[in-house]
Amino acid sequence: MGLFDNAASPGEEPRRRYTCLVCQASFDVQYHSCPDCGAYDIRRTKWLT
Repeated sequence: MGLFDNAASPGEEPRRRYTCLVCQASFDVQYHSCPDCGAYDIRRTKWLT
């Protein structure tokens, strides 16, 4: 994993690295519980593809 793997080009949205499997919300940081729905199933986005 490089330093700029999460960097976005100008005019492009930054990539979200974590996703809640319950409500499909995405985040830049990993939470222990989802701030949107309270679920505890937050996974790294690249593991889901």
